Amino acid sequence: MQQLDGLDALFTLNERQHAPMHIAALLIYKAQTTKHKTFLQQEIRQSFKQRLGSSPIFRRRLFTVRYDMDHPYWIEDQHFNLDHHVFSHSIKDHDGDLQALLATLHAQPMDMTRPLWEAHVIHGLGTLKDYDKGSFGLYMKVHHAAMDGVSGTEILATLHNLEPIAFSPEHASAETDSWQADPAPKQWTITRQACLNNLRKPLNLAWQARKLIPSMKRAASVGNVDHAPTVSWQKSPFNSRIDADRNVLLVRFDFCRLRQIRRHYPHTTVNHVILSIIGGALRRYLIAVNKLPSNPLASMIPVNVRSRDSDVAGNAISMMIANLRTDIECPLQRLQAVRDASNNAKQFSNTIGRSSITSLVREMPSGLESVALRALSALAYWPGGVALPACTIVSNVPGPPVPLYFNDAKLVDMMALGLILDHLGLFHVAMSYNGVMTLSVLSSPSSLKEPELYRRCLKASYAALDEAVTREADSKDGPLEKRA
Repeated sequence: MQQLDGLDALFTLNERQHAPMHIAALLIYKAQTTKHKTFLQQEIRQSFKQRLGSSPIFRRRLFTVRYDMDHPYWIEDQHFNLDHHVFSHSIKDHDGDLQALLATLHAQPMDMTRPLWEAHVIHGLGTLKDYDKGSFGLYMKVHHAAMDGVSGTEILATLHNLEPIAFSPEHASAETDSWQADPAPKQWTITRQACLNNLRKPLNLAWQARKLIPSMKRAASVGNVDHAPTVSWQKSPFNSRIDADRNVLLVRFDFCRLRQIRRHYPHTTVNHVILSIIGGALRRYLIAVNKLPSNPLASMIPVNVRSRDSDVAGNAISMMIANLRTDIECPLQRLQAVRDASNNAKQFSNTIGRSSITSLVREMPSGLESVALRALSALAYWPGGVALPACTIVSNVPGPPVPLYFNDAKLVDMMALGLILDHLGLFHVAMSYNGVMTLSVLSSPSSLKEPELYRRCLKASYAALDEAVTREADSKDGPLEKRA
């Protein structure tokens, strides 16, 4: 039995019917031989059964403390049933609209009394123009309390191999599966521990705050004044109450080209290029709907604080706020300004300690967390919305640079989906795999009213940056490709 820490527990406390707290990945495979969907479904189910011992998330569920007096616990589920977690869909039943199917699946909350993961097999993707005959998909979602993006890629790695291997029903896991179910703990024991924790946490919280204040003062005096990570509180269409429906946009970029663009300026990363493209797209979209604020909008960026030897499957992330410079029209100037703002935000985060905020959240009493979340949710009904320091979340998840295989089926496409909540109704995930960067955009109809317009804005923003970089490179030292 393992108790959730502050950040993992925060995701469980913030679970809402209209705002489920799970993240997901869509994996598209090209099968070596076309199989009937019944046999394919059986093969995938059996493959998951063989891999259940590869990660603790597969068979453990939440055990909540009465009246939310303390953070929940993970316990091994006595009633685990694989059939409650592996499902089947046909793209033909959804008019061949993959993005609409993803939006529907992602909007559905999971049963919080069971292990918090689901695998949905999507048959018939070979009928779509983007995929070969016999292709199928695997949409896998996991509650954010159980994993973050980094631990998610590690779990995906355990499900795949580097070479095609024919499926064998008799195949056994290389590691001995010594899993045993946990009996449900007694509430009296849990309640007594909750009382002890609630006596200890205020003292630890005060100690963490005492350590953080000098770091905050020190960080405030460091950095470039022009792009200092000051909080610019803004109201945007994305900082509103969301509804229960979801919109999913998928936009693909040539990863090699993104790397060429980032080499155009020193100290620039692919993440800076993605942020600049998103900043340009938001600017175009908000101008089109006549809602561009005077001050630039910013993004929250998850930062990995996991140690290299950590084997925890939960969350080990912090957050930093980086300016998207939606006030700059020129794509080259925006790229440089985004780079400087992001580097400054990173320096600010390093100065205060990358895990300082996480440590502060870890020691926050559970009752205080619940009150804060309820108050924040109630503010979503405030007329005109509430000003916030960020309008979206942008996560960059590096995927494997080489092809992977699920049994003998080759993984040909990979993308990820985040989560949205009240006040943050727009989430971008940039995920690379085998030379392609896929940018997924998750929203609700109330936060992004014209998703197809935003898709065009993303493509136009990338094209404008690509053209500007090529033009400047040709005018200086010849084509960018030759210099690279």
